Amino acid sequence: MKNDKPEASKLTTRKKAVFFLITVSIPIVFLVALEIALRIFGYGYSMSLFKKHVVWGKTYYQMNPDVKYRYFGASQFQPATTPAFFQEPKPKGVYRIFCLGESTTSGYPFYFNGAFPAYLQTRLDLLFPHRKIEVINLGMVATNSYTALDITRELARYQPDLIIYYGGHNEFYGALGVASNLSVGSYRAVTELYLELVRLRTFQLVRNVIHGIAGLFVQQNSDYARGTEMQQVAQGRLVPYESPMYKATYRIFKDNLEAMKRYCRSKGIPIIMGTQVSDLRDQPPFVSGNTPGISQQAVAAFSALFKDGIVLQSEGKWDSAATDYRKAIALNPLYADAHYRLAQCLDTTGSKFQALQQYTIARNYDELRFRTDSNFNDLIRSMDNDKYCYVADVVKAFKGASPDSLIGHNLIFEHLHPNSRGAFLIAKCYAGVMSSAGLLAPHEAWEAADTVSEATIWHDRLVTTIDEDMAKASVSWLTSGWPFKDKEPSLRSVPRTDTLDWISEQAVAGKISWIGAHVEAIDYFERRGNWSEVAGIYRSLLYLSPLDLQLHSDLAQAYMKEGENALAERTMLASAGIYRDYQTYKTLGDIMMRLSKPDSAAGFYLEMKEFASTTEEKMRSGLVLSYAYARAGRFQDAKAELSELLQQNPNFGMARRLLGDIEAMENKPQTGK
Repeated sequence: MKNDKPEASKLTTRKKAVFFLITVSIPIVFLVALEIALRIFGYGYSMSLFKKHVVWGKTYYQMNPDVKYRYFGASQFQPATTPAFFQEPKPKGVYRIFCLGESTTSGYPFYFNGAFPAYLQTRLDLLFPHRKIEVINLGMVATNSYTALDITRELARYQPDLIIYYGGHNEFYGALGVASNLSVGSYRAVTELYLELVRLRTFQLVRNVIHGIAGLFVQQNSDYARGTEMQQVAQGRLVPYESPMYKATYRIFKDNLEAMKRYCRSKGIPIIMGTQVSDLRDQPPFVSGNTPGISQQAVAAFSALFKDGIVLQSEGKWDSAATDYRKAIALNPLYADAHYRLAQCLDTTGSKFQALQQYTIARNYDELRFRTDSNFNDLIRSMDNDKYCYVADVVKAFKGASPDSLIGHNLIFEHLHPNSRGAFLIAKCYAGVMSSAGLLAPHEAWEAADTVSEATIWHDRLVTTIDEDMAKASVSWLTSGWPFKDKEPSLRSVPRTDTLDWISEQAVAGKISWIGAHVEAIDYFERRGNWSEVAGIYRSLLYLSPLDLQLHSDLAQAYMKEGENALAERTMLASAGIYRDYQTYKTLGDIMMRLSKPDSAAGFYLEMKEFASTTEEKMRSGLVLSYAYARAGRFQDAKAELSELLQQNPNFGMARRLLGDIEAMENKPQTGK
């Protein structure tokens, strides 16, 4: 009798394998099907870095506004993304620079036109007028090196020639930072895994469900929702110097910078990182904490000395106050405000170098870490290998431009955001590194191009009066609340008659958009005949919307009213390079007529006629063309054009009168013979 047990055992093994595969595949198939279904029905966000747009027949990329959801999730704070476009594929001869970073890179308290990348674009355009250079700002408020690394890893396919990074202030509190209210943990590997998973709609669904359930049991802190972005991402999270959270953040920053270097090296893309500048002289520490392990007796002795020092300082007894502060610091070395007050005393009595040391220590020991400290800046400096990763020492540049090397409100609005002069200086600093490293052009070519004065570059900036007013209003709102003051931020009441200030306050309050504020400002300056300001505002708008043909035309009209006909011509020629239409050639013809170049005007009006689509446009184009011919002395061409118009419309009075004038000019007897 045959034994069939082995055969049965063999079948059982096969069945087990099949059942195992089915069991494993069911959840996988379900998740894949769910992901596909969620995408089909439009659930969640597509978090691609860029979106494609076809404009005037060409393909462009623009930063996807939804990319911010990678980093901010369901947070109520959502930063703006750049409106800038760049062409795909990259045109021949273009030198493309991507700028990464945080609020300073994005331009706060200005908009993107007031950011240092905009100043860099202006500088490079003036130095190398025959090169096509793109400086594309990818900065986002309240982000940190996690965001910069995440974006960097996607940039190679967009053919960058250079990456610029200015970041470090937000390492603790920026999105996903260890001390942030938006953190997913202190382990870098977990955060990187999160950044991969968050792009899946299934993951977004699970996350939203969890947040929804949690919201039923946990009441949201409305103070955070109403406050500044600083308050929303950081309030309640202090980080003492050299604490475990401090050290963890330092390691993460180091690993992220190293990863950016490795990626750029592997792709052959040079990168420039910048040291982080902050206000030392005029910004006291936000939070001072006692030195770990200090006894209660020492705290009491410290407090007595510190209070005595404050009294002496208020009485102008600087040396005596400094003595008490030094004694207090000996008891409690990490108390930041004691160092800051000692620095003020030394600053006042002329000991500037010692004051700088104490201001720096005060910043380093501040337990509310909104400003990059010396250790983190030294880490940035260590990234420089003089081959493919370079460092722009912005701190050194700011010291050189500050009295006694003490950086304060001369270049910075509040704790770290540069004013216009500061942003201008950051751009100059990065350009200096580009020159030294031979990026964009050999160093010798940079030296040969260095014929444009700093005054000329400054004059060509894209920041206008309304931008400056809005920036001041934004800073006023920011510094009116936490952590600068222990209250909710507020705006001052501005009367409607004080027009520019009123526009600025309305924009900061969110009642009108940035563009809306600029449109209001245009109306304000037009009523006063200030065409220089009008042209400046149109230039700012055009910088952010370079494909808008109407803005080209509006800017050209403002230039013409200002008497800057050559600039008007250049503007419209740039417009014609994007897309040719009726209005473009009409404006170019008008400009040539103003320049007393009727032959050139006739050429543009002839092109204008080709684009005329309505009867009115055809009549108007024929009329101005015939007038240009007549001004150029081409009477036969002018009469032929007018005869054609009158055949189409015998009642066209303007054409008939112009024809009569031309015939009279022809029949006018010559004199002097």
